[in-house]
Amino acid sequence: MNQLQDETFISNEDDVCHKLFQSAIDTQKNLIVLLYQNRLVLFNKAFQEFTNMPTVKMFLREFGSLPNRFVPHEAYFHAGKASNPQEWTRAIMELSESDRIVSMINYRADPFAFSVTIEEPVEDYTIVSFCDISQDLIKRIMIENDVSIDKESGAFNKDYFVHTSKSFQNAAEFNEKAVGITMIELMSSDSEADKYLHDFTSSIKCNIRQSDMLVRWDKKTFLLAYLIDNADNAMKFSRKLLSVMREEPFENLKTIQMRLGTTIQLENELIPDIIERAQSALARSQASQTTLL
Repeated sequence: MNQLQDETFISNEDDVCHKLFQSAIDTQKNLIVLLYQNRLVLFNKAFQEFTNMPTVKMFLREFGSLPNRFVPHEAYFHAGKASNPQEWTRAIMELSESDRIVSMINYRADPFAFSVTIEEPVEDYTIVSFCDISQDLIKRIMIENDVSIDKESGAFNKDYFVHTSKSFQNAAEFNEKAVGITMIELMSSDSEADKYLHDFTSSIKCNIRQSDMLVRWDKKTFLLAYLIDNADNAMKFSRKLLSVMREEPFENLKTIQMRLGTTIQLENELIPDIIERAQSALARSQASQTTLL
């Protein structure tokens, strides 16, 4: 292709090559853009939805060049770190793969972190793919800062679960399952609960899958998140847990009264809403009983 033909390709939406390329990148979850001589000329549906900009022309009019969308924070790559901001793609490719990370804010003002992959299949053309690593980055930061685990109980910290729950919801969608939430409350004095806290946590961990998450939600309340296929199985799972968690070597937990509230994700329901219904189910249950809502 000569330059004139290239320009025809990028400007003519009726061109067969244009249609094929657009169709191919629209199937991708990653945000993908096409640059011609470092200028944005095309983006996929995911990028369109992220920015709420229907066309390249509107995007450029609103934001100018693409690097203007990068958050200028030292923890991430941004155009200010390139000696020539117009050639930011070359600058980021000179970094190690682990440092090729940018942050962008979507149209709802939510911050995201992306790993960046760059390909130059044809002279003057650059394909840039942004893979959302926000959840992985949050997990890594919180683990490095030693705030993922509640020290008193050994369960996950509430803040860690709140910040990373999107990954749990994504796992449910990928596996075509629903998120089940069981709230467990120790019906005892604070001192008695403190005495048996680690045994309580250990007894639950012995009876759940590695992929399940046990979270200390309050002083005497715990949240158990798991993937499940229907409400009946969520109820059976919770009832079985209530009976087996006091077995050997945790017989001492027989002196502790507990109650459970269980619920399962409705279609397209977000995790905070599931938790709210699980808390309502817990409030309705009695000691040594599990309630479904």
